[in-house]
Amino acid sequence: MVEGEQFRRVQQVGEGTFSITLPKQWAKERGLKRGELVAIIEEPDGSLRVQLPRGIQKEVTATINAELCSSPIQLIRLLIGCYLQGYNVVKIQSLMGFTDEQLTEITKTVDRLPAFEIVEQNPQHIIIQSFIDPGRFPVEGLLKRVQVIVSSMLGQVVDLVARGDENIIKSIGQQEERIDELYFLIIRILFTYFRRRELGKVLGIDSPLYVVGTRIIVKSLEEIADYVYDISLECLNLKRRGLWFEKSVSLELQRTAERVQEIFDKCMKALFSQDISLADEVIKEVDERAKGSRTGVELSGDPRILPSARYISWSLEYIANECKIIAETVFNRFVRESTPICSLSYETP
Repeated sequence: MVEGEQFRRVQQVGEGTFSITLPKQWAKERGLKRGELVAIIEEPDGSLRVQLPRGIQKEVTATINAELCSSPIQLIRLLIGCYLQGYNVVKIQSLMGFTDEQLTEITKTVDRLPAFEIVEQNPQHIIIQSFIDPGRFPVEGLLKRVQVIVSSMLGQVVDLVARGDENIIKSIGQQEERIDELYFLIIRILFTYFRRRELGKVLGIDSPLYVVGTRIIVKSLEEIADYVYDISLECLNLKRRGLWFEKSVSLELQRTAERVQEIFDKCMKALFSQDISLADEVIKEVDERAKGSRTGVELSGDPRILPSARYISWSLEYIANECKIIAETVFNRFVRESTPICSLSYETP
């Protein structure tokens, strides 16, 4: 028997109805009273889920004791974790009072978390509340917004290694911040689905399996944005040292960046269209690039610049590998539904 598992005997009531009883303690803890209606929802795997009436579902409030956190960074990680878990209210308390560093980090973090706002603050506690309406944010729509921004960032890398324009570096930094915001929002919505399954349809989430795959996809997208941002910082470092790429190195990096952007666009097209042939092309191309990589042979020249050029080249290859991860999830999504190439049948063991 699985821990926490309980058994109930199926009973027949009348001619065509079967019934089971609900555990008394479970109902009591959730404020469920005699005569109230509950929804019975069939899951894709055939199991049934009991959905409580919306009016008596409990919202979770998280309280963080800042004095027990070993550092401001640990406090911030807990705050972000509470946001991602879908908690609507987060209370941060410190009887001894917050340090200036803690207050600064809390404010900066709340600003990065969409629809999360400080609603009350005094020297001993801070109350933060979410004002998100999950129904307004279908997950696929958010993923497409991330796709557009990331593709734009990759296109800017091509211009950046060609011209070294610091305005491009600034633009990439702003877009990376926007990607972080969307990343946090998507993860929060994925977790919200587990608390409020009735939102599945409006969120475009049909099962927990969708959540698992999407979590992998959105993490890869966030990693790609981070790599692009790191490339921009490396270019900024060169500019501030009064250095830049020789023409041959710049052209090689441009070609690599253009090809990686094409791979990215192709993998996202495969994702949204469920095109496994296109996904297969992405995986094969990334594998071939890994086998035929000659970084360090093609990139040669001024020894002061070469480490930066190689770092950028390696970062672009890491981006290509994240595209491969996204392409692999296309196959996982594809086999979840019956098709001529992969039909599904359900049998009782």
